[in-house]
Amino acid sequence: MFKKTHQVLRRPAITSKRMMMALIFMLVAPFSQANDSDDVLKVVQRWADLETNLEAQAQLIRDDRVQITGGIRQSNQAENLKVQIASFNAMVKSDGGTPTMIVRVESPLVKIYGNTAVVSFIRLVNSIPHNQGPRPANAAWATMVLVKEGGDWKIAHHHMSPFGG
Repeated sequence: MFKKTHQVLRRPAITSKRMMMALIFMLVAPFSQANDSDDVLKVVQRWADLETNLEAQAQLIRDDRVQITGGIRQSNQAENLKVQIASFNAMVKSDGGTPTMIVRVESPLVKIYGNTAVVSFIRLVNSIPHNQGPRPANAAWATMVLVKEGGDWKIAHHHMSPFGG
C-alpha cells in the first residue's frame, strides 16, 4: 500500500571547495585594496616631497600623463617637464638659491578601480625662498589618476584647481 520513495541527495551547486575559495577571496580582497590604497598614497606623498627635484618626481609620472593646472591642459609630459625645470631654475637663479618647500597632502580620498586609482586631496604648499621670509601658504584642490602597471603605481592624470575658487 505504501510505496517507498527514495530521495536522492543532490550535490549542492556550490561545493565546499568553491565556498571556501569565495570566503577566502571575500576576506583577502579588502586587505588587497587597502594595500593598494596605501601604495597609491605613498606615490602621491613621494610626488609632493619631490617638488624641488623635478627629475626624480618625473619618475613617478607616466610618459602620457595629462596635467591641467592654471586653466592650461598639457599632454606632452616631456615638454611639460622641460618647462617646469626651466621655470624652477629661473626661480632659483632669481632668488639666489633653492627654496625650502613643504608640500602637504591633506584629507586624501582614494578610490581603487582595479588597476586604476583616483585620489582627491588638498595640496598645501609652504614656500620659503632662499634668504627671504616665507610666502603665504598656497592651497589647491588636486585630483590624480594613477595606473598600476607591472606592480607599480604611476601618475597618469593630474588636475589642480585653486582652493575656494
